[in-house]
Amino acid sequence: MNVARDILLLLLTFALQTTWIDFLEIFSLKPDLILLVLTFIALREGPLVATYMGFGIGFVQDIYLPADLGLNTLAKSIVGFAVGYGRTRIVADDIQVQVALIFSATLCHDLVYYLGTSAIGLIDLPYFWLRYGLGRAVYTALLGTFISAGLSLKRQLFPSV
Repeated sequence: MNVARDILLLLLTFALQTTWIDFLEIFSLKPDLILLVLTFIALREGPLVATYMGFGIGFVQDIYLPADLGLNTLAKSIVGFAVGYGRTRIVADDIQVQVALIFSATLCHDLVYYLGTSAIGLIDLPYFWLRYGLGRAVYTALLGTFISAGLSLKRQLFPSV
């Protein structure tokens, strides 16, 4: 049941990422909603499920934009595993910890993506990672703060749901 819900949530997030995300653009930076949802799934379900979910949604992204086929699959799988594996060693219920994980997951994803992409050279990697990766990580973490606070508030108001 949880797996089906997570798959549907990732597919809905993919639809939002490919259609509505342009409305949230600030200084040519867009948050990565798929990575945000994948991080929450990894915190809740663990490394195995998060790796499979990262592989699946990364493959869907690669089919949608096949310029660097397999790169999103690799990056999302690595991030899903790393966050899911790390959840056993930290207190993942704390909002600050979740925001820090979202920030670091976005930085890690972007580093893997920029290392593997054929669109930029290795000499330009530090610039792209600092300019776009860092900005996108801050933006995604800020959005994750509001989502995490909303989920925490929902858990307090409706504990059994």
